Amino acid sequence: MKRVALICLVAGIAVQAHAQFGGEQTVTGFRVPEYDENNNLKSQLFGDFAKVLPDGVIEITQLKIDFYQDGEVGMTVTAPKCIYHQKKGIAESDSDVRISRENMVVTGTGFRWSNKEENFQILNDAKVVLRNVREQMDSGEEE
Repeated sequence: MKRVALICLVAGIAVQAHAQFGGEQTVTGFRVPEYDENNNLKSQLFGDFAKVLPDGVIEITQLKIDFYQDGEVGMTVTAPKCIYHQKKGIAESDSDVRISRENMVVTGTGFRWSNKEENFQILNDAKVVLRNVREQMDSGEEE
């Protein structure tokens, strides 16, 4: 989850627009990919809409972040809205959040992510649903 740092990339783009044009700026239907040093896709951030406020805070709606492992999506984070505080390096929301992997889904309400601490917290009503656990236990497979 520490790769949620893609929000920083969106912030960088938005801050550049803010610096060039001043005032409140918006971006719609965006995608921000992140690549590793070998040019492999690590993650992609998608959003329907982002608004940079005059104080540099960025509002993002319909946030989706895909994290890749071996060229395939290994985890997806979604939230209807998010606020990114660029100066603090913190993203937060009071909306629903969903983190999904092949064998697990984590949902909750509200989240806080700190770039500096590389920490992602679901604030309320966190639920974890594991899939196919019994089958894996019965067969003796390890993930």
